[in-house]
Amino acid sequence: MTAQPSASLPFANLSSESIRKFATSIAGEIILPDDERYQKARRVWNHVIDKHPAMIARCAGADDVCRAIEFARENELLTAVRSGGHSFAGYGVCDGGLVIELSLIKVATVDPVHQRITIGGGVAAEELDCLAQAFKMAVPLGSCMTVGVSGYALGGGESSLTPKFGYGCDSISRVEVVTADGRVLTSRDGENDDLFWAMRGAGANFGVATSLEFKLHPIEKVLSGHLRYPIRQVKKVLRFLDEYTRSIPDDLFILAAVLPHPGERMLDVAVVWPDEEKKGERAIRPLRKFLKPFEDTVQTGDYLDEQRAGSDSPADGDYSSHRRGGHFERLTEETVEVIAEYASNAPSASSGITMMYWHGPWCSIPRDDAFGFRVTGYEYWVHSYWQKSGMRKKSFQWVEDFYAAMRPLSTGRVYVNDLEDEGEERVRAAYADKYERLTHLKKKYDPENFFRSNQNIKPAS
Repeated sequence: MTAQPSASLPFANLSSESIRKFATSIAGEIILPDDERYQKARRVWNHVIDKHPAMIARCAGADDVCRAIEFARENELLTAVRSGGHSFAGYGVCDGGLVIELSLIKVATVDPVHQRITIGGGVAAEELDCLAQAFKMAVPLGSCMTVGVSGYALGGGESSLTPKFGYGCDSISRVEVVTADGRVLTSRDGENDDLFWAMRGAGANFGVATSLEFKLHPIEKVLSGHLRYPIRQVKKVLRFLDEYTRSIPDDLFILAAVLPHPGERMLDVAVVWPDEEKKGERAIRPLRKFLKPFEDTVQTGDYLDEQRAGSDSPADGDYSSHRRGGHFERLTEETVEVIAEYASNAPSASSGITMMYWHGPWCSIPRDDAFGFRVTGYEYWVHSYWQKSGMRKKSFQWVEDFYAAMRPLSTGRVYVNDLEDEGEERVRAAYADKYERLTHLKKKYDPENFFRSNQNIKPAS
């Protein structure tokens, strides 16, 4: 750290003495704009986000987070919280403010007897998966390995295991939270119940989760894989999916995505079955036999291998991205026509639509938490990834046009973790009838809206 700030840097209104005192008060470290690590440290996965915080505080524990919040409040700094740095919407960084980064909080404790795991706020999804799988168990979370667990789970946390075990937030049994006034609170059933309710689905609005405890679920092998079809067959396959998904067993996970394939685009239908193999083979037989795919990789294998193979985002390199998400109940003829039209005219191979079919009791029956996207039907997101700056305008516009064509065919519901910065109306749509209660809890725990670099819920007036 360089103690003397330059007048040209965004923290010029901070004294070198206040910076020094803050730096020496924490066990972690701070990174300032003239640090050689700054350019890398400020970036999130989505390189369309190009923000320059005044300071990055890499916190080593809850006490450091308390000091960081105190420093930010005293100096009126906008504050962003980063658990993993994936944030395609850019919520993990801010211009001219303070980033509270949790990457140093990597502690983890496994209790296999009681099927519990406790992790620090900086643990990434792959790290959690590897720890849990060492005991032949798992927490239901998404398949993008580099995402921070906190960001995944506190917004809901979708998974190929969701039809069987629920969303990630459904497995949370305790959260240690640093609130906007610098208190460290434990939230769980019987202790700060209202905060516990809010954290499971809307956690980014209520504090910094420095520790989370999850229930673990026994799983080691799954029947899973991909059925891949040329893009010219997209209409035929999606029409069949609409009929097929209405009678599938509760535990079967289905995802359909338009993805690149060497030489052409393709429709990729992924399946995951977490139960007895023969029952799963019977369940997916109609799908495998309906229309012969050019590739069928469905087989029984390790759950961890399935997780590592599951993301639709490019694996390597620096990418920019834009996406819009929504939900529709059926793959109607009109919906299929729109998907086929836009999927066949994408600006690049790394542009498409991903659809996950949600069904069964975890997806449709209300639960006592803030998660607002328990709906049957197809969650979708239209996405584009690019590396060359010249592709930005074309890629961005294709996503917007595709989403505009899909919106009249959609229900208006949206999964909160699919949202970019889209305004209050869309945040309301993510939480539905739970939104009003959340605004009152926001007023109780964060009346000044200190935590606002997120899919923001404003305090009740």
